[in-house]
Amino acid sequence: MSGLEQAQQEYSEDFCSFLEIAYGPGFLSEGGSEAIDNLVKDFQLANKKILDIGSGLGGAAIHFAKKYNAIITGIEINQMMVDESNHRLPENLKNKVKFLFYDDIEHLPFKDKFFDLAFSKEVFLHLDLEDKLILFKEIYRVLKEDSHFIILDWLSPVNGHWGEKLVEMMRLDDLTLFANTEEDYKNIIHQAGFKLVSIDSEDENYARYNKEIIKHLQKDDIQKKLKRKYTNKEIEDNIHAYNLLYQSLKEKELLIRKIICRK
Repeated sequence: MSGLEQAQQEYSEDFCSFLEIAYGPGFLSEGGSEAIDNLVKDFQLANKKILDIGSGLGGAAIHFAKKYNAIITGIEINQMMVDESNHRLPENLKNKVKFLFYDDIEHLPFKDKFFDLAFSKEVFLHLDLEDKLILFKEIYRVLKEDSHFIILDWLSPVNGHWGEKLVEMMRLDDLTLFANTEEDYKNIIHQAGFKLVSIDSEDENYARYNKEIIKHLQKDDIQKKLKRKYTNKEIEDNIHAYNLLYQSLKEKELLIRKIICRK
């Protein structure tokens, strides 16, 4: 089974609902709108056409449209998420935001040189290096000249190997994640045609996010909300998974990197 197929299966409706309780409505990764703002803090987005790769339940795309007046196309491999994102989309944003299903990384459904910027947050760790390179080449094709591609992803200090805590977290959450290094990313960025602009550590921010998530999930009102849908064991396992993430970040078993490339 490919990484794409595994990701389609692993993000069930119940799992996504838990993630939204942890991160906030529409968000399926840490940091919410703060992390999204940090990704694009050096870019002018007003009226720019932006491609959101792995748009999930639409939190980032809607935030970009509301705050920055950007024009967003979110693409997602999970049809349930696409349908739900379009269902939630406010009427006044339908001229600025759209969500599309895709399952062919070799052919993104857009013309050459169409977008002003592309970004993806905590998505590519679900793809092996070969699939990453295929998709990066397509992203390169649909971006305008001299435009940027922003990536936020989980990396490992050792190619092909996660630390024990990450392995346990993956087991608890039933996830398949590919362990790639900074050097791996540099290579495929170059092979896809991009120029590397910068690689910056987000370890401290993501350790803080995960620590805050643990406290949030332990609040009485949140516990009551969770217990209406999940068993005690499911809740405890998920909180333990966030503890493992926090420890992995503090011990440098997991590296969070913001990577900026230019076409």
